[in-house]
Amino acid sequence: MDNKIEHWLEKRGQDIKNEWIDVVTNDISLCESPIEKLFLIEWHYQNDNFYFGGDLIDYTITPQYKIDNYRVDFMICFNDKSVNPYNNKDNCLIVELDSYLWHGSDPEQFTKEKARERDITKEGYKLMRFSGREVYRDVERCVRESMGYCLTKER
Repeated sequence: MDNKIEHWLEKRGQDIKNEWIDVVTNDISLCESPIEKLFLIEWHYQNDNFYFGGDLIDYTITPQYKIDNYRVDFMICFNDKSVNPYNNKDNCLIVELDSYLWHGSDPEQFTKEKARERDITKEGYKLMRFSGREVYRDVERCVRESMGYCLTKER
């Protein structure tokens, strides 16, 4: 595992039970890139400790979620007590993390990504993108911004 990822997992795991690290380690095994792993570690840390007006806000995050012919980096849904929170697109947010090497260096790949984004938003999903540089520089802010967006949509 990348040193930065191990360091971040250790830092975030210090205040939390060993079970938390086990759950997060299992979840990050589903991620494909270091920026996805950093984002997911921080998401678990913030979500497991996030309260709004005294109430715990409960989200479900799924890495590499499949929508039609696409896989998105993360599908995040507010648990509104429905049987399957993923069925309510109004309570869900797709988060994509884009590294320059994959998404920006090849014009053809960039074009495909834009078409993919249009297809996903036409289906009614909300989508938020962060660059790999943003995640590496301030993963906490990226997660807070995602959670804030979800929170404003569900409240």
